[in-house]
Amino acid sequence: MDEPRFSLVDEPWIPVLDAGTVVELSLRDVFRRAHELEQLACELPTQSFALLRVLLAVLHRATNGPLTADEWVEIRDEWKTTVADVDSYLDDWHDRFWLQHPVHPFMQVADLRTAKDEVFGLSRIVCDGRHDSASEAFLSTRLGDDLETATFAEAARWLVHAHAYDVSGIHSGAVGDRRVKGGKGYGIGTGWAGQLGGLYAVGDTLRETLLLNLVAPTPAGLTPSDDDRPVWERAPLGPEPEDWDGEHDRQPTGPVDLYTWPARRIRLVGQGDRVTGCINAQGDRATPQNRQQVEPMTAWRYSEPQTRKFRADTYMPLKHRPDRALWRGLPALLVHDKGARPRAEPARRLRPGVLSWLEELEGRRHVGSGLVRVRGVGMEYGSNESVYDELLADELDLPVELFDPDRPDLADAAKNAVGASDAAVYALGLFAQDVMLASGGDPDAAQVAASRAREQGYAGLDRVFRTWVATLRRGNDPSERRAAWQRAVRSVVREVADDVVAAAGPAALVGRAAGGRFRDVGVAERWFGRRVREALPYAFHAGDGKDAEEVA
Repeated sequence: MDEPRFSLVDEPWIPVLDAGTVVELSLRDVFRRAHELEQLACELPTQSFALLRVLLAVLHRATNGPLTADEWVEIRDEWKTTVADVDSYLDDWHDRFWLQHPVHPFMQVADLRTAKDEVFGLSRIVCDGRHDSASEAFLSTRLGDDLETATFAEAARWLVHAHAYDVSGIHSGAVGDRRVKGGKGYGIGTGWAGQLGGLYAVGDTLRETLLLNLVAPTPAGLTPSDDDRPVWERAPLGPEPEDWDGEHDRQPTGPVDLYTWPARRIRLVGQGDRVTGCINAQGDRATPQNRQQVEPMTAWRYSEPQTRKFRADTYMPLKHRPDRALWRGLPALLVHDKGARPRAEPARRLRPGVLSWLEELEGRRHVGSGLVRVRGVGMEYGSNESVYDELLADELDLPVELFDPDRPDLADAAKNAVGASDAAVYALGLFAQDVMLASGGDPDAAQVAASRAREQGYAGLDRVFRTWVATLRRGNDPSERRAAWQRAVRSVVREVADDVVAAAGPAALVGRAAGGRFRDVGVAERWFGRRVREALPYAFHAGDGKDAEEVA
């Protein structure tokens, strides 16, 4: 191929929601119309997350910042100038955004090949045509009946997604990559975003979403770097990592670098106006340990095993769990650092840099009043991360006051509410376990009953919590809101407990000895009541008897 084809700057390829209708726009037009667009609307939430990070990389580089909140305000308030800066930046780097190019195709290697000159199907980069039947159903919806080809626009989106979320495991061995053994590229881990519990703030328009996630490094807890550049500002990709010495991996220089991290070496193969195949080989390895100073879009957990291994305090990305709604992980998102006393031990959780940035903006009253939506996106992998298992996506509307550094009591009320919920639901599980044993069930059946009751308890609390957390505003008393929440939790777990007793039948009322203790419903109720009082002490103060509707 001699002539470049399909400019991502000028050709439509990014799906967006425009007045309720999904349309595709070019990079340039996405920024020009960001103020009137609702949000990205890609095939998968993970694809939207990956493309948002590409847009943020462009915006960071086009504005050369921001480095401070004041610079951020200028970018926001002078949006026409910002868009003009983006236009100028895209003009400067226009040649690096061709999907097909003889020297430097976008996020690809122009002459990538295997020793046998093999070309594989697009299932090698699409999530996920090669691993399970559910994915095949998805593909048939998105790519039509012909699963062997894709438009340039579709292929561009999956190219970005593959760098962000591709599975680990063996890949094609690229000629010129010294890591290849026996024609195979052995696993280096998933794409970088696949290692994260992705989190970002969502505004009413795409412009607001871009601005809320356009972090200044120092307030977001990041380390500023003059070398924080996206992949298209670096040397064209070759078959192995840039400047690789045969042993040490290149280290990420900042968020822009990680937003466009080339985790794979890919070449798209086209015929006419369609992409018909690809090569997908190993790219740059990105290890997750202690990246909190360069990656702002995930929370972090302290890892004892990794700390022992590296003999230094080590944090790992806090990934989303398939069995937990986003609100149950809220304590990790609302860690207020301002004015905190020095710790004798390392913090167990570090919040995402993007939420530290929201605290900075809220402290300066740059966010406005109302609610801010926090969206969580992640990928669960199976079988040594060599297959996709489950895509995770959830969101939560939070009052901006929860990020006010001068009102930690509001954030504390939200965190305490999650803790009280966990304790009450745990007590509910023990109650279901006791009732099952009282009815003659064996220990395995009792464990199943406990798990089922806890699942029902959290399901019952989900909608109630989402309503209640929105009431944590400056005009409301956090103590009163705490009591209202605990009464709501008491109501929900009581209802589930009643269902447990009804399902157990008469045998549970009679009871039996199990594990050296006699149990019947009466005994189980007494134990349950004691545990619930310990978990929800404020549910038994004034206002006793009010139910879950009170939370609003």
